[in-house]
Amino acid sequence: MDCDDDLARDVARRLSRWYRMHRRDLPWRRTRNPYAIWISEVMLQQTTVEVVAKRWKRFLTRFPTVESLARAPERPVLAEWSGLGYYARARNLHRAARAIAARGAFPRTLEGWRDLPGVGAYTAAAVASISFGVPEPVVDGNVVRVLCRLHGLRLDPKAPATLAKVRALARPLVPARNSGDHNQALMELGALVCTPRAPRCGACPLRGACRAAKGGKPEAFPRAPRRPEPRTIHLVAGIVEREKKILLVEDKTLVKGHLCVPTFEVRGRQRPANVLRRGWKRLTGRGAVALERVATLRHSVLDRRYLVCLFTFKEKRAVPPRSRQPGSDDAFSRALVPRVPASRIRLLSPSQISRHAHGGLLLKVLAAWREHGS
Repeated sequence: MDCDDDLARDVARRLSRWYRMHRRDLPWRRTRNPYAIWISEVMLQQTTVEVVAKRWKRFLTRFPTVESLARAPERPVLAEWSGLGYYARARNLHRAARAIAARGAFPRTLEGWRDLPGVGAYTAAAVASISFGVPEPVVDGNVVRVLCRLHGLRLDPKAPATLAKVRALARPLVPARNSGDHNQALMELGALVCTPRAPRCGACPLRGACRAAKGGKPEAFPRAPRRPEPRTIHLVAGIVEREKKILLVEDKTLVKGHLCVPTFEVRGRQRPANVLRRGWKRLTGRGAVALERVATLRHSVLDRRYLVCLFTFKEKRAVPPRSRQPGSDDAFSRALVPRVPASRIRLLSPSQISRHAHGGLLLKVLAAWREHGS
């Protein structure tokens, strides 16, 4: 389908009319503040609108300006991001805030946004078009799906060549005025109508020009991407209270910098309880006794699937360090369990945990522990 000027104008008009009538009332759509819009766009990557709607305002309350975000240490930024996932976004957001604060102003061009740490083509186009009216198309998964169906393209939606093709098809559609609303309309159409499964073609303002709809199988466009085989990793974790506080360490397995209960990898035919006993003694110098199994938790990070066997138990008093012979069981456990300095072991009450960076696994651990003890 050739995207001539008349067709481009017609598509843009239909999208604009549909968007005015059907768009969701989302809080970040009520502002043109580039800082607020930037925060929303970064949060919305790999996170649902429903989750972001609850967290966006809270983040802005904690860090109301780019300068306040730039001044903050990394730990409270990660703590405020806890539960949103994909924590590299928060670290890059923090680095970019410092770069913006050092310059004294937000970039007003696409190139200026692309120069910031962690800002890719999508975020740059979204913020530049919505905040500053830069006529650049935004290409996310929703836009890829809508335009592949509109043009009848069975392409791999994740392939760089597909993104380049869709961007070329999207560019003539962007009007010189209100480019931000146009980009949001195209993404909104993909989110609400042109969905991956069971698209609502009867409600689509572009159905008359859509090749996939005319073929009767819009779900077949674009081609389903090949997903990598998930890798399953077995862990054992222990939760212990000391004077009504929970022992936590800095996570080295899932998300660096987060707090989590100590976890140890279980390999081959090892028994989780034995791995926990050895790991706990290595970590704290204390023996673990009276182990009680709480639950087996499932947790996913990208293509990794974690099966976590969670125990609660009692601790013996600390064991003074002594020399061990090579080849002993303790020497074997040292190869599996990283050294953690005592200064990095944290004792926090459950109410204090929300002030520190933590992830979804710790929330699952605490929920299972509370249910087990109730």
